[in-house]
Amino acid sequence: MIYDNLKQNKNNIVEIKNKVIIYFVGGPYVEVQGNISADYVVEFIDNKSGKIYYSTTIKNNCWCKCNIEYFVDWKIIIYENGIKWAEHHYDANDKKVYIALDSKSLGDTLAWFPYLEEFRIKHKCKLVASTFMNELFLTKYPNIEFIKPGDTADGLYAMYCIGLFYNEDNSINLFKNPIDPKTVTLQKMCSDILGLQYKEVKPKIKNIKTKIDPNLKQVCIGVFGTAQSKFWNNPTGWQDVVDWLNNRGYKVRLLSKEGDNYMGNKLPTGIIQHPNGPLELVMDEMLKSKAFIGIGSGLSWLSWALDVPTVLISGFSYEWAEMQDCIRIAAPKGKCEGCFNRLRLDPGDWNWCPDHKGTERQFECTKSITSEMVIKELEKFL
Repeated sequence: MIYDNLKQNKNNIVEIKNKVIIYFVGGPYVEVQGNISADYVVEFIDNKSGKIYYSTTIKNNCWCKCNIEYFVDWKIIIYENGIKWAEHHYDANDKKVYIALDSKSLGDTLAWFPYLEEFRIKHKCKLVASTFMNELFLTKYPNIEFIKPGDTADGLYAMYCIGLFYNEDNSINLFKNPIDPKTVTLQKMCSDILGLQYKEVKPKIKNIKTKIDPNLKQVCIGVFGTAQSKFWNNPTGWQDVVDWLNNRGYKVRLLSKEGDNYMGNKLPTGIIQHPNGPLELVMDEMLKSKAFIGIGSGLSWLSWALDVPTVLISGFSYEWAEMQDCIRIAAPKGKCEGCFNRLRLDPGDWNWCPDHKGTERQFECTKSITSEMVIKELEKFL
């Protein structure tokens, strides 16, 4: 936003004045340009609460910004030599806003993306989006312009980045996340950054041609994750569930792409191994199935997005941490759980178990989830 630097006085003489440039890319930014020497007090104010987040004094041909990068309904007031000179209220209507998803994860992408459309609708802006999986959404969101991560978007009024951001001391970067994102659901992490009222929203993803056979008795499973603490670490859990399904005439298709003995994890017998291939083939098998059983991974989020009955087994996170529209099986009461929602995951430590690593209680959370607990839930709808 550029405020004009020309002013018509009562004698019809044009006076040359300084001008101010305001935008909201990486935080609210104010720059005063011009040759008129003056002092400018700039106040960055939350328009809803009236709180002044930052105030400073600059000269002409200088700039300042507030470090807060998440959405705030900003009001910026500028005083020139002690006199109120300009006031700007955040208004993205018909302006270009860029939102980038700072994750390559399938689960993060599916969880966060629907809030970009919610933001576009609320603010009536021209939205530019970048994800690492644009092809999933292109045909379903015609009012969004998609670019690849790292590509340049010009003429922006505002920009926001969605992710979980840490400081060097492992504390949450509260300039990028308004609250600790580990203490809220994965979706609310995004709605908080964008200043939206949280409600669970499913993304619209590309259509695929699937022939649904109502007589096909198939259940899909996903057993692998990006850390051992995400796995269902009960040594007989998966085999018991697969045997129970097989005995009732169900084909069990494993959709995880990792092979047998991956990081020491043996696959259950009695399954059909889905071949490596495009994500569309995974979606096709999910849509043909009566249910998907998985852990806290991207495949569970994909099943949820496709409206396939989703059974999610996890002790790594608290039971409120993922989607609400699923059958959530958590660690029994009294067992250790929720380390991901309490501490920062060390991605370099495959056997990360911050409370009990190297003891008999390592991975206690999911070791204590029994096959009977899972089968009891399956019996309700299979």
